[in-house]
This record gives sequence, structure tokens and C-alpha cells, in this order.
Amino acid sequence: MPTATRSINSRQFIRVPFKRPLRFHTAASESFCDQMAQDLSQGGVRFMASEFLPINSQVTVRIQLEDRTKVLDVEGRVVWVRYNPMAENYQIGLEFINEADFQRGTIGKFVRST
Repeated sequence: MPTATRSINSRQFIRVPFKRPLRFHTAASESFCDQMAQDLSQGGVRFMASEFLPINSQVTVRIQLEDRTKVLDVEGRVVWVRYNPMAENYQIGLEFINEADFQRGTIGKFVRST
């Protein structure tokens, strides 16, 4: 008799829709690429990219939260990648690393207010 399996949500942070432009660059390239974020949490961001980024790549993202005065540069690590053949682009799951307390608090406050 088959047994039912249940998916476990392993997310540590609340994730909210965040359809806004963001900029990123990898450790190998200092020039920023402009892309579109999809969702945001205190622990990371999901965004679209036209290029493949390998798992564990170090990436710096520039996120603009509410207005032009709240722009954060946050370091992250690619934890998953999904190819979207219809749009010929990639969804990138980025986990924030080395986040300063100010950045963590600012993103957390933004997520809670959304």
C-alpha cells in the first residue's frame, strides 16, 4: 500500500512578493546586471536572470526597498537555479550571507510591513 508523503516547508523566514528591479554582479564580474526580483525575505531573494549562475556562486545584489533612499548592497550565495524555457531565462534563489545587522533589520522591517 503506497504511503502518502507530505512536503515540509523548510523556510526559515517569511517570503513576500517583491516585483521590483534589482542589480547584481558576481565575484567574477564587477559590472552590474539589471534584472527583476520576484520575492524577498529576510534570508534571501528570488530573481530572474538572463544568464546561468552556478550553485554556490557569490553574488552581490543591490535592492531598492521603498524609495531611492533605501538601497542596500547585500552579499549572497546561489542556493538553487531553475531554467524557464518559455522565457529563456533562469529563476535564481539567493541566500543572504554576511549581512550587517542594519541590512537584516531593514529587510525584516520591510517584509513585515508588506
